[in-house]
Formats: sequence, structure tokens, C-alpha cells
Amino acid sequence: MVRGFLAHLMKAALTADDTRSQAWRQKARHLRQQMLAVPAGLENLKIDGLWWLAVGDAEAPELQAEEKMIEWGQPKVCPFTLAEIQAAEFDVDRAVQHLRETAATG
Repeated sequence: MVRGFLAHLMKAALTADDTRSQAWRQKARHLRQQMLAVPAGLENLKIDGLWWLAVGDAEAPELQAEEKMIEWGQPKVCPFTLAEIQAAEFDVDRAVQHLRETAATG
């Protein structure tokens, strides 16, 4: 679930199509709600490993045509901690903006 959440954040950051970005953001919000419903399941996760897998999911060949906002090659370290993701003030839109601002621009 965390991997899917992170992948949807990346997809929202990568796409230049606002409608598609909003759809990915909504899916990320839904997955985050599901994750927060079972917080004990998040305790022992290795967020950096999940991030790296999620980046691979988001950069899938079938999605490359719409990925115009940022370049390939995201950092291997997740830009968000599990504590940040679980925090009440975590905002998906700000997270997507953060990914766009901290990545190389295309």
C-alpha cells in the first residue's frame, strides 16, 4: 500500500496533464487513508526501498509519454519519512509540488 501511495505521488508529479495529475493525487489520498487506518502495519517498513520500487512503477514505459514535468532519475532516498506521511498536516498537493521542485526539470 505504501509503495502504491508513493508511486501515485510520483505519477502526479511527473505528468504535465492536470486532469491526470489530479486523478493520481486522489488515488494517493485514498491509499494514505487506508494506510493510516492500519498504523501498526507501517512500523517496520523500509521506506527507502519502497520509494525506489515506487519510482520504478511511476516511470513505467507505458506512462513515459505523459511524463513531462520532471526528468528521470529520482533520488534513492525517499523524500518523505513515514512519520511525515502519517502526520495530520501531510498534504498530497504539497508533496507533489515538493517532488517537482526538488527534481531536475525537464
